[in-house]
Amino acid sequence: MRTASSTPRVPAVAALLLAVVAAPLLVLAGPGAGSPAHAVDEPEPTPLTVRLDSLSPSVLPRRGAVTLQGSVTNDSEEDWADVNVAPFASTTPLTTREDLALAAQTPEATAVGERLDVFEPVGDLGPGDSAAFSLRVPVAELPISGDPGAYWIGVHALGTGTDGRDAVADGRARTFVPLLTARQARTASVPVSLVLPLRQSARRAADGSLDDPQLWVDLSSEEGRLTRLADFADAAGSRPLTWLADPAVLDALDDLGAGNPPVSLEAGGDASPESDGPDEPDEPQQSEGSGESEGPDGPDGSGSDEEATDPEAGSDAAGVPDGAAAERARDLAARLRDSLDTRDLLTLPYADPDAAALARRRPPLLARAVTLAERRTAARDLDGRSVVAPPEGFFDPDLVDALPADQDLLLSDQGELGLPPASTLDDRRLTLSDARTSSGGPAPVAGTDPLALRQRILAEAATQVVSGGEVRPLVISLPQRWDPGTAWREADFFGGLDTDWLRFAALPSGGAAYDGELPYPRSQQAAEIGTDNLRAAVELGGAGRTLSDLLTGEDDVADALLGASLQAVSYSARRLPRLNVERADALAAAARGELSRVRVTGTELVSLSSGSGDITVTLVNDLDQPVTVGLRAETDAEVQVDTGEPVELGPGQRSTQRLPVRSVDGVHEVTLHPVTSDGAQVGEPFEFSLRTSEVGRVIWVVIAAGGALLAVMIARRIVLRLRSRSWRDRPTDPAGDPT
Repeated sequence: MRTASSTPRVPAVAALLLAVVAAPLLVLAGPGAGSPAHAVDEPEPTPLTVRLDSLSPSVLPRRGAVTLQGSVTNDSEEDWADVNVAPFASTTPLTTREDLALAAQTPEATAVGERLDVFEPVGDLGPGDSAAFSLRVPVAELPISGDPGAYWIGVHALGTGTDGRDAVADGRARTFVPLLTARQARTASVPVSLVLPLRQSARRAADGSLDDPQLWVDLSSEEGRLTRLADFADAAGSRPLTWLADPAVLDALDDLGAGNPPVSLEAGGDASPESDGPDEPDEPQQSEGSGESEGPDGPDGSGSDEEATDPEAGSDAAGVPDGAAAERARDLAARLRDSLDTRDLLTLPYADPDAAALARRRPPLLARAVTLAERRTAARDLDGRSVVAPPEGFFDPDLVDALPADQDLLLSDQGELGLPPASTLDDRRLTLSDARTSSGGPAPVAGTDPLALRQRILAEAATQVVSGGEVRPLVISLPQRWDPGTAWREADFFGGLDTDWLRFAALPSGGAAYDGELPYPRSQQAAEIGTDNLRAAVELGGAGRTLSDLLTGEDDVADALLGASLQAVSYSARRLPRLNVERADALAAAARGELSRVRVTGTELVSLSSGSGDITVTLVNDLDQPVTVGLRAETDAEVQVDTGEPVELGPGQRSTQRLPVRSVDGVHEVTLHPVTSDGAQVGEPFEFSLRTSEVGRVIWVVIAAGGALLAVMIARRIVLRLRSRSWRDRPTDPAGDPT
């Protein structure tokens, strides 16, 4: 290390005063569950970006040294020469959770410590260039007071630009580092519960396949977000960890592993976890995508579905993944299934629907989402506890009674430090995650970057120990699309949390009845899924049930289309409501198209010469699967049609039906609907006119009367003949006269 010019030293107390001036309103409000810890006005970006990837050890030792490792990147359009990095630390510690929450809101440009007069050269950096650094700093050289608490620590980068060189940092990275006495470390034990989300929207195309297969190829690639989540969970080892999982994510990975097939009408036709996968196409091509982006996604989980594309794998223009991508998806699905099986599991309603919107307007649909999630979870031999866990941590307390039975709640304490992390609400388990700790570390690094989050957790636990009050469990619920990032291994998240005074634990449970008031701002109700999305979901789910009822035997059509319909009312759909409505409507139209291939035909004008008779119609199945179909007649009260029992038709089969009819004299309009066994209408109805007349009955009466008269005449003729023969055959006397 070489000596640098001395720089002004700003006490930590002064830094806190600056923070108080800069962000008092933010501190009073407290960050929400999904809000970053540093939601202040955007500062002027520094030309150099410093990333802190590793801090070892994670807790300040009384003796020895700490090592800070990371990188410096030139994000400007000019050259920077003679770049070096220097460590800094605060002099006095933060000793309360309130102080820590205030410090986490400190603007990036605020000085929070004293820079050491030592530095490590990085060299010259052109636009876009990066260089790694590693600083080893003896604890004795840090300007800390040595009192227990949480200190600032970090790195400044300084260089020579077009305007020359000064003592102001051209880039910085910072975090918290705790220090406890040996006695405090021995006697304290703060439980930490980590909730890891497995959430991702999985919209479906008009044929039921994944709408954006390339996205899922990226998510399941070797450095994809979902793969990183699985790796991150594996790194926890035997430490307790809780998954918050949407079963639709596993189904999407299964479908990708099976070649992204459309919904199948065959019995058991959808992709299963045991699928062998698709054949490998000759040349993988890039997917055309869905046509709409959902914004950036980063470690803070505030972004989107988009991921960096793996050039080694992809899907073709038809959405079929290549063999390597499909195999990775199958492997990842198996890994996630095993991880969910060995960890505590909280199960979201299928497709992560907007629970408040459905509880308010469509409670039966929410109940179906919960039931479907239970079926899909059980199909993988998993056992989870069903919860409602809105990404922002809000739920309307007036709607709790509308939730399905045994549905628990995982919400956010919204920064209210005094609320209990575990209680009951209307006989449901209510768990409140710690919004302040979950928001992670201070700017400029993303708050939930693994290293920043690890150090925030340690600092929160340390301030509890220093305060000497009742130990409060820390429940950390990560954002819905949290990404550990590319450097999460260097952060050593779990290893750095292995201290004598902190322990991983399962989610806290029990507790007294919750006596607070759950907040539900108007902005949250305004953000709920709207009626058009609800309409689209209900119509698609109904079409799925009807199609499933029509098919003979067991099938997965109803569950597949119900799952697709719930994507239209998911929390993710809040950002792109129109796109999700379009996808659901397209799939519903395709399902109705399949239903229309079962029909009934006949003669458009049927005449009966009396008040009763038979009409002949033909049931037609143009599907490639067997169906069970019946008929329902729709006419006026003067006509009765006996439609009989439903019949089974094989693929492409027709069946002629003779239907007894009774009617009064006149012309009547009759409509025959092909229906399922449960009476749901399928296909196009057949309309015909039925004409009946009494003329036929009169004719039969005349014929009968004529027949009777003829019979009488014949009988009379026979009698007369018999009498005549009897007279001729009578004996006579010799004189020739009869005796």
